[in-house]
Amino acid sequence: MSQAAPPANIADGSDEPWYVYDRHANLLYIAPTLAAAESWAVTHWGVQEIADREQVDAHDYWYLLFAAPQEAGHTSRDFQARIMRRDRVNAIGRDPSDSPRNPQQPPS
Repeated sequence: MSQAAPPANIADGSDEPWYVYDRHANLLYIAPTLAAAESWAVTHWGVQEIADREQVDAHDYWYLLFAAPQEAGHTSRDFQARIMRRDRVNAIGRDPSDSPRNPQQPPS
């Protein structure tokens, strides 16, 4: 597991949005900050533990998340998410203007 948490304040492009993708590279959510993207993913999957966080590149993180299936209503306990800033979305050839599968407001 990567022990280092992503930096709380990223100077270059700090106003760029962050994109949350699932393990199948489906765009799920766009958040204004990395912290908001992580918070959304944790809430979305009912995460109990971030089992692993790997830095793929600058502003690009891969997560292994553990949830409680019986509590979150999922049949799986583990989820994978990739959270990256818009500059990384462009760098990997994805369209940052794609519509996410979930609304822009956090789940309640």
